[in-house]
Amino acid sequence: DSISINLRKPIMASKSDDGKKTGKGVACCTASPGSYKDVSPEGGAPLGSKLIKMTLKVGEQDEPHDHPKHYMYIIAGGKLSITGAPFPPGVTKELEMKTGMGMIVPAGAHQVKNTGDTDVEILFLEVTEKKGETPDSHKTPQDTDPGHYKTLAEDDDWMVVKMDMKVGEEDHPHSHRDHIVYMLDGGEITIWPGKEKGEKKLVVPIKPGMVVPVPVGYHIVANTGNKPVSAVYFERKS
Repeated sequence: DSISINLRKPIMASKSDDGKKTGKGVACCTASPGSYKDVSPEGGAPLGSKLIKMTLKVGEQDEPHDHPKHYMYIIAGGKLSITGAPFPPGVTKELEMKTGMGMIVPAGAHQVKNTGDTDVEILFLEVTEKKGETPDSHKTPQDTDPGHYKTLAEDDDWMVVKMDMKVGEEDHPHSHRDHIVYMLDGGEITIWPGKEKGEKKLVVPIKPGMVVPVPVGYHIVANTGNKPVSAVYFERKS
């Protein structure tokens, strides 16, 4: 999906040495705790990353803040005006954020305003430069089951992937590097660790918004509930 960009008068120009806020070095959850929530699981997200959910209601504007590089999934789209990164300081551009879109955003400080007529919800993973493990004979689910898994955004470091499974569907054995899963909808999934289904399994009742930490390695997943399952996950690529 493409992003439409329109130049507008800046909401707030970035200031540097005059003592006024720039947002540099200020975490989003600290600057605007009503709009940003750290939803990382107990024990933290993989490789020192942070999973954050942004909710910006119509007309709301957050406080200036800073991000490391982050990977985004648009849960509920709308129109946002962004002053600062990834654009030059003091420059504002308006973006149409489409529901279901994945994005990669470089590090930097900015301020965001919801200029549309719908509330916007965005899930994003702020990452570090840490690298994790790669399973032996690594086989991605996008290769084994392309009908269930779609890569929405990726670079050499991380990727944003959407999973969709109908009732009764089951994927083939596949493996993952470090990743974290956010459930969008569904009733129940069952996960068998390893390359074959055995007695050991994990039955997971699904609630939208739940975060599921899944270990590195092979597994098999089946939709054993009574409604389609949708999830998005962020996975390290190396």
